[in-house]
Amino acid sequence: MTPPETVEFIIHGPPGSAPPVLAEAFAAGVAEAAADDRSWQFVPRGDDPGVDSMNLMITRPGAETMISTCTPVFIQAPLLRGMALTHRDLTPVARLVADRFFLVCRADAPWADAADFLRDIGRRTTRTGGYFLGGINHLLSLSIAKGAAADVEFIVVPSEPAVWNGLIEGTLDWGCGVAAEILPHVEAGTLRVLAALDDARLPAFPDVPTLGEAGVPVTFQLWRGLMAPPGVSPEAQARWHAIIEKVRGTRAWADYLARNGQADAYLPGPAFCAFLDREWDWYRSHLGLAGLLPG
Repeated sequence: MTPPETVEFIIHGPPGSAPPVLAEAFAAGVAEAAADDRSWQFVPRGDDPGVDSMNLMITRPGAETMISTCTPVFIQAPLLRGMALTHRDLTPVARLVADRFFLVCRADAPWADAADFLRDIGRRTTRTGGYFLGGINHLLSLSIAKGAAADVEFIVVPSEPAVWNGLIEGTLDWGCGVAAEILPHVEAGTLRVLAALDDARLPAFPDVPTLGEAGVPVTFQLWRGLMAPPGVSPEAQARWHAIIEKVRGTRAWADYLARNGQADAYLPGPAFCAFLDREWDWYRSHLGLAGLLPG
């Protein structure tokens, strides 16, 4: 008897970050909908987020049983490092969701609300962080600092989860993160949400005002999707799209979206490729303005 095929589901972020949360919810949706008759195996590749996954997939051209979570780091890392390998060398499968960011601090931080935060950081230097210069945390901190006319020190930490540890330990004063990353700490009572970085209040924290309500309208949406190795056949891509369509109708996926305050943003195949090319241009422009692109 021929053993069943195994899908290698690459997780491009470390434990405690958002990609593993998405991967677990997607795999649960596959099981709930009986959307695929293959077995599924998680393949952690988050030591160097995005880059590890891309480097693995490029060695498996045409592999129809390999897929990876993906986010804008698949664009940021190649731009910041001048890498020859980009998303155009792989097979973009689909954009799945749009994720929003929140401004957070330690639970016992001195700020009563977002307005108090903005007033205070304009009077003294505060510390925030992220795991690389030019990352979303860095770009958001630059925007918030500009809007508040503040002096902000950006500290590079080993990983996204290290931002929340830094807040809890007091080596950082504030940070920006998505619900999937901050929820465990908020529920544990170690972190507090000050503001949503969006145009409107968000379901994950419906009582939390936007930063715009406090006078600094910084907004950002982060997409999350799936990427496959290069040269995957149209038939295999169609199979992935059929699986995704079934997952999107499951309770597991609906619960994932609701808990993490995310919105469905499905873009399959060519539409996702076109979107990624626009994202490439946006990040190249903004990273260039920040003076972060290699000469």
